Amino acid sequence: MLHVAIVEDNKGDAEHLITCLKHFGETQHVDIQTDHFENALVFLQSYKGHYDIIFMDIDMPVMGGIEAARSLRKIDPHVILIFVTALARFALNGYEVDAYDFIVKPIQENFFSAKMQRAMRKLSSEQRTRLLIRSGDKSVRIFTDEIIYVDIYNHLLTFHTETGNHATRGTIKDVMENLDDSSFCLCNKSIVVNLRHVEMVDGDMAVMDNGDRLPISRTRKTAFMQHIADYFGNKTINMGRF
Repeated sequence: MLHVAIVEDNKGDAEHLITCLKHFGETQHVDIQTDHFENALVFLQSYKGHYDIIFMDIDMPVMGGIEAARSLRKIDPHVILIFVTALARFALNGYEVDAYDFIVKPIQENFFSAKMQRAMRKLSSEQRTRLLIRSGDKSVRIFTDEIIYVDIYNHLLTFHTETGNHATRGTIKDVMENLDDSSFCLCNKSIVVNLRHVEMVDGDMAVMDNGDRLPISRTRKTAFMQHIADYFGNKTINMGRF
């Protein structure tokens, strides 16, 4: 299932794009689910981070496509964004918000199909696992390999990632059930670390590549060290004092 959002204030243009997507799905044997938003502000307020591709008009009332894309990138820096515009020169502004591609109106199906094929190849090449979490009043999609560690305090989980921290309600059990247990390990009852980001073990502390030092409980030390040995195999890691 391919989830596609269309952010387009012109109903006729949106219907034509939906038709193009339907034809593409039929010819390529891809099940495509589309959601249409006539207003970029409404789209952002309801965004849940589950779309694979977003088609967005640049020239829209209330909030233009470039402005909307800036807000989108704050909560989802990875989703494929394709601008749709009547004037190709406007699409050049899309590079500042990491737009993947653009399509000029009126959309011609043969060109559209080529753009979709390219986007599908990108999706197929991305083998990274994504996780959707509710942070405040927004849903945020993050790649699990960017998670450095997750800790919990007063039932509030904090995902410490390469691009920032995101807090949500939950339990450590929830975290472990949704993450790859070959890469993530408990260093104590309230912290899950991504072994990919462990730089060294210094005594009873796991030193992460962002500089944070996380305590390893005595009861979990043996299992934690074994998990590290299994994960890194022949790779080099500075074990420090242990």
